[in-house]
Amino acid sequence: MIRGRRGRLSSSVSILRALVTRNILIMKRYPLNTAGAIIGLYALFLLVYLGGRSLLGPGFSGTLGALIVGFFLFIMGNASYKTLAGLFATEAKWGTLERLYLLPVKFSHVAVLLSISSLLVTFFIGFTMLALMLLTTGTSISLDLVSILPIVTFTLLSTIGLGLLFGGATIRYKNISSIFGLVKFVFVAFIVAGPTFEEVFALKFLPLVQGSYLLQRVMNEELRLWDLEPLELSVLVLVGLGYFTFGYVLFRYFTERARTAGVMGHY
Repeated sequence: MIRGRRGRLSSSVSILRALVTRNILIMKRYPLNTAGAIIGLYALFLLVYLGGRSLLGPGFSGTLGALIVGFFLFIMGNASYKTLAGLFATEAKWGTLERLYLLPVKFSHVAVLLSISSLLVTFFIGFTMLALMLLTTGTSISLDLVSILPIVTFTLLSTIGLGLLFGGATIRYKNISSIFGLVKFVFVAFIVAGPTFEEVFALKFLPLVQGSYLLQRVMNEELRLWDLEPLELSVLVLVGLGYFTFGYVLFRYFTERARTAGVMGHY
């Protein structure tokens, strides 16, 4: 049994290494596509930044910290949930989805490994954008990675859970791209409203809300992770793990339905 567990762990590590290597190779092989994604996000930020400054004038500078943190979290959250479903749709088009199902690790575990590998790419894009936003605006915020990374990780667990849900739905129902745009607007609403939800405890259990609130405090108020209230951190962890578990269970349900219906590799 111990050897079996070690074998599964070794297989998982090998698969994760291969997935990360593949992501890096894709970024290197298609540099224009990678650069285009960053430039597109940067152009969107400039549109919001310049538009807000022209409308609000000097008063806009007081909201820059919230804008930068919110935009950073939006990039990370949107990419972490959308990547998995998009990848499964692409694999189905290429006819390679069933190969993932035949790997020596459970397909649901492969999906989690795919999420982790895409999360690493998301960190690269997110922090690149964060550096560009700080340079553009001349804003100074706290970048204590010891405090930021745990908060971002547990915040993104909720969106990864939604990504697993939509990934499973993509495998079963194939094309659900119209839903992605709607979810993106919902994410924006949660991120923007996060700092204002601190007085309504129940709303902290929505995706991204608690993470947005805590990230604003850490980056704009220069607080450390251990300066935050234990209850606030407990809610963050509970929400992240809860949505991740929910998405994982539904992913297994949808993939089992697709396998039973014989449409696993169809598009």
